[in-house]
Amino acid sequence: MMPVRLIVALAMAAAAFWATPAQAAKCPPPPDVIGQTYEQAYETLHNHFGYGVVTVPDPVPPGSSVSSAETLSCIEFNITKVRVHLEGQVPDLTGMTLTAATAEAEKAGFGVTTGQPEATGEWKVAEQTPTPGGLLAYGQAVSLLLDGSTEVPYLIGRTVEEARQMAADRGLALRGADDARGDQTVEDQNPPGGDELTIGDVIDVVLSDVALVSPPVSPLGSPLGSPPASPDDSPSPSPPESPRPEESPEESPEAEPTAALSGDETGSGFGVPPGLALVVVAAALLGLAGWTARGGRRAPDRDHDRRQAVRLVSRADPSPNVRIHESRGPRPAVRLHVVPDPGRQEIREGLS
Repeated sequence: MMPVRLIVALAMAAAAFWATPAQAAKCPPPPDVIGQTYEQAYETLHNHFGYGVVTVPDPVPPGSSVSSAETLSCIEFNITKVRVHLEGQVPDLTGMTLTAATAEAEKAGFGVTTGQPEATGEWKVAEQTPTPGGLLAYGQAVSLLLDGSTEVPYLIGRTVEEARQMAADRGLALRGADDARGDQTVEDQNPPGGDELTIGDVIDVVLSDVALVSPPVSPLGSPLGSPPASPDDSPSPSPPESPRPEESPEESPEAEPTAALSGDETGSGFGVPPGLALVVVAAALLGLAGWTARGGRRAPDRDHDRRQAVRLVSRADPSPNVRIHESRGPRPAVRLHVVPDPGRQEIREGLS
């Protein structure tokens, strides 16, 4: 009985010895493939030695290289499977906000870490470890140093909406503009433009008071009803005559055009047919010539060299009261009788 028990004990001891973890430590290490690209390492391990290859991560990101490798299993010291840890280049995260940098790192297969718990998603990356382009095992974290300072924009003179947008672009907010109207502008701000604040801080603003703007007043134009100026209405070069007693004192003297009337002035606009107006002028000239020949009023000596002329004075009333009388004496003549009427058209005699 003793030999049988001894044999069983020895067998159990041997089985326990082979089942201990020390057996795994005796598996040989895999060939050195650190630093090789994944394609080169797979060629060595699988195609040359026949080992199975397991990658971390899986699937393999493009451009990966081997950071480390370990034996995963073996039989009687013969390797059967190798685990390969891959690494890749770290993207450039500097200048990005924390939110954008985190998304970019995860897209490349990395995480991010920062020792600034007060940082918000709008803080920007000032430095990173590893530096851009450096190698890091996939799944590991990129260490970030964040900067939360931002420059205060110049808001004075801006509308409320413009000021809000400019502050939001820097990660800041406005205080004092909650009930602002859209037509108000920023008159003062604290801190002033150009200073630095931490992202998430506020800018105190003072808004302008909006004054009611009166509608523009157009300049006074010409009086209603006044006829447009024409080249024929230019003033006569002769000195103005003093008003006659029958003229109304309220009327201001007007420029007197010469007796040469155009067809437009003698037309139906004055209430006189064109033919009749020409007859009136001709009769006036004939009467004036006959009256002068009979020794009528002579001009003063100082005006002896000036020509006599008949002038037509235009008034607001376009209906002159003109009467023509034919004399029945031995000498035929035409007499022009003008009834003065303020606001009507008159024909005067004067020096030109």
